[in-house]
Amino acid sequence: MIIDSHIHIWNRKMLPDLAIKNYLMPLLEHADQLDGFMDFDLDHEIPFFDYSVPMEEVRETLDVNRIDKAIVLATDFELINEGRMSNEEYIDWLYDTCSSDDRLEPFIGVDPNRGAEGLKMIDRLMKKYEPKGIKMYPATGFYPDDEKYSKYWDLVDDHGLIVVTHAGMALPPLDEKYCHPVNMMDVAEKHPDMKIIIAHLGGKFHDELFEVMDRCDNVYTDCSALQGWLPSEPEAVMSRLKETTGRYPERVVFGTDFPLYDTRFSTMQFIRLINEGDWGTQRMKENLLGNNMAKVLGIR
Repeated sequence: MIIDSHIHIWNRKMLPDLAIKNYLMPLLEHADQLDGFMDFDLDHEIPFFDYSVPMEEVRETLDVNRIDKAIVLATDFELINEGRMSNEEYIDWLYDTCSSDDRLEPFIGVDPNRGAEGLKMIDRLMKKYEPKGIKMYPATGFYPDDEKYSKYWDLVDDHGLIVVTHAGMALPPLDEKYCHPVNMMDVAEKHPDMKIIIAHLGGKFHDELFEVMDRCDNVYTDCSALQGWLPSEPEAVMSRLKETTGRYPERVVFGTDFPLYDTRFSTMQFIRLINEGDWGTQRMKENLLGNNMAKVLGIR
């Protein structure tokens, strides 16, 4: 079994313009040379090449790699991107888009900064879609362990939602100071039955991850975005996988961050590297690729 616990299907209107500009910044100096290969018009539906892929290509990726299920993560950017597309419009669009393939499992996303309206939004989306999880993106401007968000976490826990939270780098207007794994410690301890997945093995704040996972056995992590080291530094990927799965063999799950990185190091290459790499036993590899996430989802 293979479960990709971290993919995206974006709509251009829900992404912050400034974040896209900062993403493209290293390439803007070479815009003339790249003319025709990349589109630098922010109003264009696909502003950069690894932003989006047609649904037929998403399905092809699932088919070719024999992926049994993919978790599609929704991020609520509306409060920093007001006026282009509301969060609920995006989630409606996402669920409609994913309905064409039952292997796709969308999670909702609601920014805690919405306050009481955010709680109502979660309730509405629960009634409408019965999602299994929710995506958190602290970089939109919140510390998850701030007491003012306690009602938010209580509601997420009451609904039995799996939480996926971003950790590590973020580009302005987003702020990575909010994206430290240790900021989830208090939340995890107060809600021991709530399963929390800290993305990207903690990203640039990887050293904090173990402190949280040692204290909270309801905290998991995914390996998405490790491809950022590939293909130039495969030993770094193997080292981090070996280190993390060695400590928590049943709490590390597979993720790709698709479609990001896929043009650089494809999902097929990533799965092959995991299967063939000298970082763990066959059982550990099977747990990483699917068994662990299946247990989180309650399907095994």
